[in-house]
Amino acid sequence: MADRFRVAAAPGGLRLVQELLNTAAPKARSNSPDLLATPERADAWMHGRGIPAGTVDTAALRSLRDALRAALVHREEGGPAPSAGDGLLEAPIAFRLSPDGSVHTPGASSGVTAVLERVLLAVHDAQLTGAWARLKVCRSPECRVAFWDQSRNTNAVWHDSQTCGNIANLRASRARRKAGEQDNTP
Repeated sequence: MADRFRVAAAPGGLRLVQELLNTAAPKARSNSPDLLATPERADAWMHGRGIPAGTVDTAALRSLRDALRAALVHREEGGPAPSAGDGLLEAPIAFRLSPDGSVHTPGASSGVTAVLERVLLAVHDAQLTGAWARLKVCRSPECRVAFWDQSRNTNAVWHDSQTCGNIANLRASRARRKAGEQDNTP
């Protein structure tokens, strides 16, 4: 899925979060279908990640994706905090301690519940390790592709500085030039 928009894949469980975010095509790439638009597409997407589909609720999957995207945008750009939407981002997750000391989830859930459990666990683990700060969405409102920030200082804001970054910088330059011209008019 990281290949879909030519971005580096997030490590571990965060890759599922990134792939969920990137099921939606950026506005600028209307030729890339929304992978959660129909139950058949959503089922194929979940199957490709080893998640039993069960009954596919595409609206709930899209709501989860949109809530995650809104949270990342809020974290990076500020503005009003997104609402969680009637407990959508809550999941009772059971853990089991194996005799060897490893902790597992029973894994009996399917569909949206399985995606939600895996996503929330991945985000929680990433927050504990600090990796959560490296999963971002492109600052371009026309894009919003989720990407893994590989920069040294975790300060990347565009998934591709040559496309989205160049466009943003060009717009800013034109706005400054236009403001300068207006200041010089008698």
